[in-house]
Amino acid sequence: MNDSRTRLDRINTRIRNNPLLSLLIAVSTLVIGLSTFTNATRNLIDLLSGAEQRPAINGLWQAQVSYDWPNANYQERFDFAGSDTQLYGSATFTGSPNGILEGEIAGGTLRFITKTPESLGSGPTQQAIHRYQGKMAGDEIKFVMQTEGGYSTHVPVEFTAKRTGNPALQPSAN
Repeated sequence: MNDSRTRLDRINTRIRNNPLLSLLIAVSTLVIGLSTFTNATRNLIDLLSGAEQRPAINGLWQAQVSYDWPNANYQERFDFAGSDTQLYGSATFTGSPNGILEGEIAGGTLRFITKTPESLGSGPTQQAIHRYQGKMAGDEIKFVMQTEGGYSTHVPVEFTAKRTGNPALQPSAN
């Protein structure tokens, strides 16, 4: 017993006489203690693994859109919010705001749908589904929007949305 205590005393003395080793042990203890009570470990692993960060998409965007029927040019607005891979907010279609459904963002690509009622004369309304897919490039998003359902068929519509205002001033939904 006396022999093992002597060995422990020698290890303790080496640690005390080596400030770098003492600092390493203290920092390690602090990191372990903090990660026990926070999600710091996950954040550190994400940082070290080079995990992809969510693009700065939250905020207001505008696009001039020419639809596939005569004289159909509209200034459309997109108000994006969310965190991680979730995307929600609103998007206008022919100037009328609609909620974003099934929104997701991965890398610089975003996808979502909106739904609008479509009517023909005095007949019943049918639901049109608009599927958006966009690719971010700086302060622009290049979109392709496809519409299905409703009373008429449509070809895909391509347009580019541009950020309105300073993204640093946009509220974060994190």
